[in-house]
Formats: sequence, structure tokens, C-alpha cells
Amino acid sequence: MKRVLLAVVAIVATIVMFATSTATAPKETVAAWTDPAVFVAEASTGTWANAAPTPSSLVIVPGNTSTALDSTVWDIPASPTSSSFCVDVSVRGTSATPAAWELHANMTLPPFNGRTGSDGIYSRGSTQASFSTTTQTPNTLVITGAGSGSSNWNESYNNRLITEVQQLTITICVSNTPIAAPGATSYYSVEQAHTTWTDTRACVAVTATGKVADLQANPFFFGWQATVDLAAAKNRILSAGKTVNYVGWSPSPSSGYQYITSPTSYYPPADSYAITSGRATAIKGTMTSTITACVHGY
Repeated sequence: MKRVLLAVVAIVATIVMFATSTATAPKETVAAWTDPAVFVAEASTGTWANAAPTPSSLVIVPGNTSTALDSTVWDIPASPTSSSFCVDVSVRGTSATPAAWELHANMTLPPFNGRTGSDGIYSRGSTQASFSTTTQTPNTLVITGAGSGSSNWNESYNNRLITEVQQLTITICVSNTPIAAPGATSYYSVEQAHTTWTDTRACVAVTATGKVADLQANPFFFGWQATVDLAAAKNRILSAGKTVNYVGWSPSPSSGYQYITSPTSYYPPADSYAITSGRATAIKGTMTSTITACVHGY
């Protein structure tokens, strides 16, 4: 009988350990890519008190112990050319006593992309909030309630103080964000392929493809980097007895709006160019972006 009891205890302990490790381990889920022509609310972090941190849950966090952040819903534009976004945040208090609520947004992270200051940040709709930064921490956006905090509480315009039975949902909109920096290499893959391949024009297409399957965890645009190898393209022209002239690009780098290259000299062509995406060539989810380099000869 004693041996049976010991065996049962051991089994229960094993189950508890497995459940604990499962609950804390990051889990990837699959989300379909949405119609790129529609501006939609693409991701909600939900209530993530017991969830593993994700890019979408790290950007905005409670700024004091009087604040509980129940959810965030990100409105990310479908096109990377937009420099604006919005986010809905749901806030409630943590005690029966009215207290000032506060959120902090880390603007070094996407989708703020290294933005500083509070200019161009506003609350959309009837529920208002206040936004500020300091000279010491210009990348930390402090979000607080509006109004005087008097006993005449109003969700829209006098919501500075809040209790555990009161909840606010505020739409925060941000404009003029910088270009998205390159994301982690695990976010995307890069492939190169020959396209046009003639005696006087040899082209190499570089395609970056996003590998972010979970748009709830990471709904943000990110940049990418690649090195395009043009040695074979130059040799194609030289092997035909022609002279290598210059390299042309499609789309054009557009002074970094599309992307930047290193080196920046295209006549004569270098054997390779490092590419860093710009505003228009950033990707998210499983999007693709293609840049084609063509070596011209005569």
C-alpha cells in the first residue's frame, strides 16, 4: 500500500512539472495573412498576465502599481509606406481607492521604431488621455488620464483617477514614425535568382520573405538585409565578349526610401552590394519584397 501511494505522488508531481513548463514555454500559433488593401485591427494581445512575452505585449506596459492593462489591439496599416498607426488600450484600476493610472510605451521598439517626443501622438475618439516624455527619457512615452481627477468621474474627459471597477478603452494614434529597422534574422529568409540573362543584360532578383506566422504576437513591420552577388552577372557579359558598363536597380533606391545599398557607386558595378530595406520595402507577417539588380553591358 505504501509503495502505491509513493507511485501516485510521483505521477502527480510529474504532471505538475509538465504543466508548469508547458504554461511558460513560448508557443507559436498560425495566423493567416490579411488582405493587404484593408486597414484593420490586426492583433490583440488580450490579457497576458500568464502569457509568455511577445513583441506586441512588450511595447506598452503598466507604469505604476495602480494600473492594470487588460488588453491592447494594434491597428497597423496594410502598407509599409504609411508612417502612422493606432492602438486601443484597455485600462482599469487595481484597488477600490481611486488612484492615478499610468502606462509606459517603449518607443525604441516597433511600431514606434525609435520615435522620440510626444508630438504627433493623440487620442482618437471621445475618451481622452495625456501624453508626455522627458529630456532624460525621450523614448519613453508616458500615458496618463485626462481631467482634474475630481469626484465627478467621467470616462471621456475626467478619467485621471480610476478604481478596480472602472475600465477605460483609449485609442492612441501615432504619426511620423521612423523607418522600421531590420528585424531578427529569424523573422525572414532571403533568396536570390537569375532573371534576365543575356549577353548585354544580366539580372539578379533578391526576395525577402517574412516568416512571422503569428500576427497576434508580432503584427509590426520590420526591415531586412541581404547581400546581392553580381559576380556571375558580370561574368555572363564578359564571357560573351562584351564590356561591363553599370548596374541598374528596380525599384530605384530612391535615396533610401525604398532601400539603401553599400557601396553606392553603380558605375562600374561592384561584385556585390549590401542591401538594407527602407520605408517602402519593409515587410511583416509572411509578406515578400523583391529588389532586382541588373548588370548592363555593351
